[in-house]
Amino acid sequence: MNITQAVNTLGADYINKVTDAMKQSATLNVPDGTDGDKTFDSVFNSVSGLLTSTNDYIQQAQQAEIDFALGNLTNTHELGVYQQQANIALEFTVAVRDKALEAYNQIMNMQI
Repeated sequence: MNITQAVNTLGADYINKVTDAMKQSATLNVPDGTDGDKTFDSVFNSVSGLLTSTNDYIQQAQQAEIDFALGNLTNTHELGVYQQQANIALEFTVAVRDKALEAYNQIMNMQI
C-alpha cells in the first residue's frame, strides 16, 4: 500500500461525498418548505456517513497499532499508512465541522 495513493483515495472519497451531498441538496426545490426536510436529511446523512468513515479509519489505525505491538504486523510503512489515513480523515471531518459552524453562525447573525 502506497501512502500517496492511500491519501489521494481518501481525499477524493471525502471530497466526492461532500460535493455529491451539496449538489443533491442544491437540486431539491424548496418552494413551500415541504422539501426542506429532504435537504436537511441529505446533508445530515452525508455528514453522518463522513463521521462513520472517520471512525472506521481510526479504528483500523488502532487495530494496526495493536497488531504491530503484538508482532502480527511487521511492516512499519503499512502502520504509518493506516495512521496517516486516520489523521487525514479526522482533519477532513474537523474542516467540514468548522465550515458548518461558520455557516450556522452566519445564518444566526442575519437580520430579518
